[in-house]
Amino acid sequence: MIFYMLGLLSYYRLAKKPVPSGICLAFFFVMAAPPVATLYLLLNKHWVFQAIAFIAGWFCWTFIEYFTHRFWLHRKDSKHYHESNHFNHHTHPGKIFTKEAKRLVIASAAVLLIYFSIAFSNYLFLPAGILTGYALYGYMHVWLHKPVAIHWFSKLREFHIQHHCGQTEICFGVTVIWWDVLFNTAMVTGKPISLKIKNFFFGKNKSEKNSLTLNQPV
Repeated sequence: MIFYMLGLLSYYRLAKKPVPSGICLAFFFVMAAPPVATLYLLLNKHWVFQAIAFIAGWFCWTFIEYFTHRFWLHRKDSKHYHESNHFNHHTHPGKIFTKEAKRLVIASAAVLLIYFSIAFSNYLFLPAGILTGYALYGYMHVWLHKPVAIHWFSKLREFHIQHHCGQTEICFGVTVIWWDVLFNTAMVTGKPISLKIKNFFFGKNKSEKNSLTLNQPV
């Protein structure tokens, strides 16, 4: 089955087409379900298994992040699309509609779930990894809209600028880019970022003086 799915992905790459939602989901479950099931059968109190379960949860989150951003938040056929916070964020990139209080609540919940995982049940490490990924996503999205992000997350920031200011149908990843690469939505142009784009993305008084180039993230 995995070879069949790889063949489908190869077809879409050769055809230079984004992979449809059904195939994205099928590939993820074919790839993720067997190791996750095996992990839960073998999970014990050894820290190695705990760490693997936590990382597996974070890995699952990266797919959830990509899938919801691409197929849910960018559902242009939805009658409420142009009224959504996500659409407003695209028209005003400097505005992050997720409140700081919500980010703090999610981060606190992730810390608590990690504690419960250690204290009560190793089987909570997987959902703890997912929730931690969600918490990191909330803060990463804010950081990518700050000029200072070039010092730590330059490639991710260039990737996100391309999504906002190049084409909204590419570059959906925020914390990682590998799902875009795998599902053929990482088609970055390589054009320089103009001052006009930087003023739009960061706000007129927050643009940087140094020039940047959008690199191909593969």
